[in-house]
Amino acid sequence: MSKALLEEFERAIRKRNPTLGDRLDAPLPEARIQRMLHRGNVTGAIGPILNLFGWKNGSRLDPSLTLAQATPFPGSIYIFMDLELMIGHFRGFEEGAMYHPKFSQVVGRYFPIFWDGSTGYIAVDLKSSTERVVLLDPESKDFVQEAYPSFGDFLMDAIRANEENENLRCLE
Repeated sequence: MSKALLEEFERAIRKRNPTLGDRLDAPLPEARIQRMLHRGNVTGAIGPILNLFGWKNGSRLDPSLTLAQATPFPGSIYIFMDLELMIGHFRGFEEGAMYHPKFSQVVGRYFPIFWDGSTGYIAVDLKSSTERVVLLDPESKDFVQEAYPSFGDFLMDAIRANEENENLRCLE
């Protein structure tokens, strides 16, 4: 199911935002993703990570792009970065917990898949049997907020948002 939804997501991105569509990076082979996740100590419900980065390994961004051209979601600031960078952020949560105690609740549990360029993420819950997607926002009262009960629900909303040129429901 996720593969078909990811292909539909790409079609919707390319229609709404051809500049970003042309900058989506090549997919990574599943075996390489698994090795990278193993080296990064990423364990648990990794299915959405395998699917997402097996579809595309982020997007190639540069300063010439506006934020609207860089994001796969209308009206959003979240960007799609490569797996290596997201593993670095995942591991950085542990360091963040040393300075900001609220980060301790995300260490080893949430894997970032989209980044707001600062401290916020759309992430996958590695401990969820339903592949739950959450918002991580350390500036908010509730650092971890459920966004979608499953990765499939997230993808369906991302498709809808692109087709209707509207925000993701979790960001409204």
